[in-house]
Amino acid sequence: LALRFEPARPNPLSQGTTFAFELPRAQRASLEIYDLSGRRVASLTSGEQGAGRHELSWRALDSQGTRVPGGLYFARFSTPGLSRFARVVVLP
Repeated sequence: LALRFEPARPNPLSQGTTFAFELPRAQRASLEIYDLSGRRVASLTSGEQGAGRHELSWRALDSQGTRVPGGLYFARFSTPGLSRFARVVVLP
């Protein structure tokens, strides 16, 4: 397996979306959602992850469980050796 991050599907989203990533070995990884002002609205994972394919869902909720407003958001995937940003559009 190669180290890889796949952007959100579907995108734009109304109810939810799924991100996927692959890790060639166990290592730290994080996937967080930010709004346009740079404020982190949700953390989907952070910490040690096993080798292999991982899929994480985001239901367009903030860290308090409240639906985020429609608009543009950024998903930041980070692990040693790779850091990626992906745009995510939440429909109102």
